[in-house]
Amino acid sequence: PAGADAVAFAFAEAEARGAELHAVHAWSRPIVGCGPFALADAEEAAQRERRALAEALAGQGERHPDVKVVEWLEYGHPVEALREASLEADLLVVGSRGRGDLKGLLLGSVSHSLLHHAACPVVVTPFPGRAPGRDGDRESAPRAASHRT
Repeated sequence: PAGADAVAFAFAEAEARGAELHAVHAWSRPIVGCGPFALADAEEAAQRERRALAEALAGQGERHPDVKVVEWLEYGHPVEALREASLEADLLVVGSRGRGDLKGLLLGSVSHSLLHHAACPVVVTPFPGRAPGRDGDRESAPRAASHRT
């Protein structure tokens, strides 16, 4: 899954530093409908995103049993959620697919924005097996982890 290397790196860093890991997953998909249907759609979307975060973290707890994990789910723009998380973090770890073709060495919009606006150091891990031109200029699904001591 997108961000798997970022999650693995964050767990290893948290273990090495003896730090708590805050796993942040932000999404901002439009919720259609109104009234009680919109609320049901929002709750269903939150459950889907909670499952996505659990899948992203799967297996890491067994490999790093001493790392305490705090899960953050945020409905909103990923940059804002991660920038806010960086205010109390020692390190912010994000994954990036980058951009396609010859621009493959460039960062995606989320990682690029965080390098400029995060309140702590940022590590950007590349998307494994990223083939130039795949997915155009889209950034990987924002799965990131921050940790603090």
